[in-house]
Parts: sequence; structure tokens; C-alpha cells
Amino acid sequence: MNYKKSRGTSINRTLVAQIVFVVVVASAIFVFDRFYSKEHSAFKNVSKNEAALFIDFDNMKKVFAGEVIDGMTVLDALNAAVAVGQIKLIYYVDSGNNTKITEINDHVANEDVQFTFYVNSRKVNSNELNKTHVKQGDKITIRLEITAD
Repeated sequence: MNYKKSRGTSINRTLVAQIVFVVVVASAIFVFDRFYSKEHSAFKNVSKNEAALFIDFDNMKKVFAGEVIDGMTVLDALNAAVAVGQIKLIYYVDSGNNTKITEINDHVANEDVQFTFYVNSRKVNSNELNKTHVKQGDKITIRLEITAD
């Protein structure tokens, strides 16, 4: 009789140890994902069926999300966000079909600072915003960054 009681206690201790282990591992994964994820928290609530655009300036942080249409480019997404968010945008497309963003809502690009665009954390040549296509799930970030000398 003592043998059965001892065996049951041993199984219970093993089960409790396994449950504690699973909880600790799950907690560690959650904390790691929460604090060390490369994805900006601004994108956390965006549907995978949409594209999102995040304007990430020191004093201006806005997120826009919406449906992606066939042939949509980064410049198209920016124009859609500008229309919805009532943001001032000044840009040019030169004779070589290259884009130049000069102003976003009183933030002006010059020789010291430029607008830098990222799609899914990859830097995009800002001259090619009208040629870089967007697809569902893409995350576009715009930053005003100091130019390298």
C-alpha cells in the first residue's frame, strides 16, 4: 500500500514540475517577443490583409492602415494616408520618373535631413517610391533622418 502512495506522489510531483516548466518557457517567450520584437508596436493591431504606413518623426507619430489594391506603390500608400490624415505632403516626380519627397506636415527635407522609407524594416530608395509595390501585410515606416556626411 505504501508503494502505491509513494508512486502517486512521484507522478504528481513530475506533473507539477512539467507544468511549471511549460509556464516558465511560455512566459519567457512572451516577454522576449514583447520587448525584443523588431516590429514596432504601432503595427501590432494591423490586419494581415492590409498594409500599414507609420510616420515616425520625433514630434509626430501616426499610423494608417488600409486595403491594398493591385499595382499600389509606396507613393500611392503615402498619398492615401495623407488624404485620410489631412497631412500636408509635397513631392515631385522628375523627368526620369524618380520621386523626391520634400515636405511632410511642416517637416522639410534638406541637405542635413532626409525622409527615409522602410518596407518591412528594409530601407527603400526614396527615388523609387513610385516604383516600389506594396502588398498585403507590408509595413511601411517613414523617418526623418540625419544624412551621412
